[in-house]
Amino acid sequence: MTNLRNLFKQAPSPSAHGYLGVAKRNQTTRLAIKSFCMPKVFILLIFALFITTGCNMREEIDLLIDPSAKNTLTDKEEIQDYYDKLYMEATRRVRAESTGISDIKALDTLPKDPQGRVNWTAAAVQGLINPKASLDPNVVDDPPLKLNIFIEAKVPLMANVIFPHSIHTYWLSCKNCHPKIFLPEAGANPITMDEIFKGEWCGRCHGKVAFNFWPRENCLRCHMVLKGQSMQQERWR
Repeated sequence: MTNLRNLFKQAPSPSAHGYLGVAKRNQTTRLAIKSFCMPKVFILLIFALFITTGCNMREEIDLLIDPSAKNTLTDKEEIQDYYDKLYMEATRRVRAESTGISDIKALDTLPKDPQGRVNWTAAAVQGLINPKASLDPNVVDDPPLKLNIFIEAKVPLMANVIFPHSIHTYWLSCKNCHPKIFLPEAGANPITMDEIFKGEWCGRCHGKVAFNFWPRENCLRCHMVLKGQSMQQERWR
């Protein structure tokens, strides 16, 4: 800062050193100011890059250094694989009991949820059941759709939701949900837990024929991705 002040000290009078001396001093001053300010300008440019890119600054700089570099965090296949692993892990965390939920003995050996009811998802994933597509033997069974939808919880610290189409299309056809319950368009469904509890959205099945919302272990079957670990840009953290 002291050197900067010295650059702006008043130059001697032209009568003392002549116009040539003043011109040389002014040119030297301009060169000094330019050499001093260039690093500052570069720093400001880097700061502006940080402001415009946010948390993606590292990836942007990597691309500037190596234009052929690929940001794998935005690769849809990698994200889908990541969500598949989370979903499979959540599905495995069930407890199997032989308490039964009715007089149907065949249900006693199937995995149960924390309420003692059959966890049909775990039973299907573990290969314990293999239901037919229809009572009509001529009906062709469509393969499950491998597509995970990320739904951000609108509450800070609340884990985010992964909606797996795979298990839902294992049991149901697409027209069970689309378009009457859910519009097949990103951002077109303003889902809230309050409305779900009232029987809308996911509540059309869950709490009735699909697993209930409580206890807490059932919450984790949907809210399985911690904040900041979704590989998505989140708004509520």
